[in-house]
Amino acid sequence: MPGGLRYNKAVMKRLGDIIMADDNGCDVSLVSFALEDAGLNNPIQWIKDGDGLMEYLKQNLLLDQMPLLIVMDWNMPGPNTVDVLKWIRHQPRLLNALIVVLTGSDNPSQKRLAFEAGANWHMVKSAAFGELTDLVSRIERFWTPYEMLPGPE
Repeated sequence: MPGGLRYNKAVMKRLGDIIMADDNGCDVSLVSFALEDAGLNNPIQWIKDGDGLMEYLKQNLLLDQMPLLIVMDWNMPGPNTVDVLKWIRHQPRLLNALIVVLTGSDNPSQKRLAFEAGANWHMVKSAAFGELTDLVSRIERFWTPYEMLPGPE
């Protein structure tokens, strides 16, 4: 699959779903609009807490499915984000999951904790829609063939 993601299709299918784990509906709406504005019109599954996120992912594992992207709020209810990230990264079939942690703070120690626990990105939520759209565009570019290793020929 030239230019595509590397994963074993026989073992795990990458869904087109984007998971938003956040208890704030306004934040979910804002990120959803930014995703659409950046050209990502994938279905968004809204999950309100860490327990719900882990349960959703467990169900997907039973179906051999992996989401396209997981966007997590740093302060979501339930198990803390670091514990949820560690749980995700301890699931062998979710090691390639793309995870963004959104937060209201640019705290360096929080950023370090997120990366150490397994986040791919740690980004500050922005009230400015343009900045959020730019953030989503950066994520989308991550998937382009120019920024990815080519798949096996």
